[in-house]
Amino acid sequence: MTYPPSAYRVTDPSAAIALMREHPFAHVITANRELCVTRLPVLADVEHGRAVRLRGHFDARNPQAAELDGAPMLVAFSGPAAYVSPNWRADKTKGGTYDYEEVQVHGRARAVRDLAFFTQLIDDLSALLEPQHAEIGDYPIWHTSMAPRGHLDRQVALVTPFVVEIDRIDTIAKLHQNFPDADRLSVADHLSRSRREDSRTLAAKIRAAMQTYIATE
Repeated sequence: MTYPPSAYRVTDPSAAIALMREHPFAHVITANRELCVTRLPVLADVEHGRAVRLRGHFDARNPQAAELDGAPMLVAFSGPAAYVSPNWRADKTKGGTYDYEEVQVHGRARAVRDLAFFTQLIDDLSALLEPQHAEIGDYPIWHTSMAPRGHLDRQVALVTPFVVEIDRIDTIAKLHQNFPDADRLSVADHLSRSRREDSRTLAAKIRAAMQTYIATE
């Protein structure tokens, strides 16, 4: 049995890259002595149109920061998600569910206890994240050069930067693909009326996916 169903699997590597960049605050999961998870901002490095590694950092006090070298790691990036009521379909006989998008990245981690690596990581995170919140105010993108002298040297001792060499990426988009077009259109219409941004985003994605399918017929 294939899970998730093949209809939900996205094979275009650019879709994974886009979601990871738009939603970099990921669940980082390890299973050394016990199963652990922490939410962290994580960067995806891209080469030749594909994500090849991840970068991030733990608080050094986090148990996950120990024994990283060579350890398997799962990093889950959560995209938009929305509840779908049975009342929103043309056929109201089936139960409710969630539509969503996510990227799951499997790889091997190693710690990189190096000031230059950490400095570049912080600058790259700022370059990714600050423009996503530019509407809050007209500010320059923060850069480590703005930090007081010695600040980064003190900070690097309190964290454990790491890199993950990627083995596999699973991109999942559950957009009511297994329902008739009438149901999908009705779901998209209802989601588009929501006050929740995720719901409206998924409404647009359902409609776009249907148009893509029709165009390839």
